[in-house]
Order: sequence, then structure tokens, then C-alpha cells
Amino acid sequence: MEDLENRWQHLSLTESEERKVDLTRNKKNLNFVLAAKFFTRRSINIEAVARTFRSIWRTRGSFEVSEGGNNIALMAFELEVDLEKVLQGEPWAFDRHLVAFLRYDGTMPVQNLRFEKTTFWVQLHNLPFALLTVEAAISIGETIGTIVKSKDVGEMRGGNFMRIRVEVDITKPLCRGRKISWDGQGNDWVAFMYERLPNICYWCGQASHDDKDCILWLSSKGSL
Repeated sequence: MEDLENRWQHLSLTESEERKVDLTRNKKNLNFVLAAKFFTRRSINIEAVARTFRSIWRTRGSFEVSEGGNNIALMAFELEVDLEKVLQGEPWAFDRHLVAFLRYDGTMPVQNLRFEKTTFWVQLHNLPFALLTVEAAISIGETIGTIVKSKDVGEMRGGNFMRIRVEVDITKPLCRGRKISWDGQGNDWVAFMYERLPNICYWCGQASHDDKDCILWLSSKGSL
């Protein structure tokens, strides 16, 4: 292929070949498009994906789903409010497998997109009563990932636990909890519970593949 490209550079174009075709008016409208990565080895069926999410999302306007290759789908929304609704509703799953979303403006080949983060609501359990505060939840959440601020602070209170919305790096194992200190007399353990958690790998803790697809488990030849 490289040899062909080098040879092409030395070719001279004819007058008709030199004429450029202006396709500016033919571009797709990519104002409200999400690229969706389906973390499963099974090939996805675009029609099934569209049918499933139309029934779940119940968008105000229409949206179209097209194939992007390598288990990536492109979802073009008629209304921006529907795109925002999808992002605010993360995480999403299809057939219990994680689906990660990115805004897509069409300036980069789909195969070059990197799906590395998904937003989760994380419950913080075992906090002492004195630390059932928004400030404590934010301090702990910042150790997990980027905080997504909630418009309603009441959403962060869960009775005897706190909740925090965090953008999680799905290329790394999910954090199970954190040690905390608050009275200078020792450490306590805060356990994390991820709401609407899809299938994850229990060998390495990542949400991007199943147990049977884990490189760590395969390389151990079943000795884990």
C-alpha cells in the first residue's frame, strides 16, 4: 500500500482529474451524534440496537442508528435534548454488556475513537454518621474520577449512605472502596457500590470485557 502511495505522488494529473469536487453541501449533519461502543465480542445487530434503545429512551425527536464497524454504532439525534438525556442517563448496557458513548463530530475516523470513560452513580457505604455529608462524598469521589456535579443535592443522599456521580476510567479495574481516616485514631473502609453495573470481569475488575475474555485469566491458563 505504501509503495502505491509513493508511486501516486509522482503521477501527473490530467486537466479533468485536477478539477476538485466540492462536497460541502453534501456533508451529513453531525450536530447531535453519539458514537457508541458495545463491549462484547458478539457482533451487534444494528436493527436490534435501534429497537431496544428506542423503547428505553422514548426520545422526543427521532434518531437514526448506523453501523460504524468494530461493534461501534453511530446514533444521530434530531434534537440535542435527546442526546443530553442519553449522556445523563449513563451507564447503559445492551444484553448486559457495557455501552460507552462519545460525542462525535465526524472529524476523526470512527476506528480512531477511544472509549475510555463512562459515568456511574457510586454509592458510598459504611460512612460514619458524622461523614454523611456532600463534602465528604465529593472528597471520596474525586479519588475515583472526575465528579459530575448534580443539580439536585438531594440525589446524593441515600439514607445511611451517600451517592456521587463520577466519570470512571473503564480501562482500569473498578475501585472497590477506599480507606478513610476522620478522627485521627485509625482507619475505616468505605465500600463502593456501582448502580446499574453491567457485566464485569471478576478476574481483573474491568467492565470492558467478560470473565472468559480476560487476558489476565487466559494468560494464567486457568490457575487464577
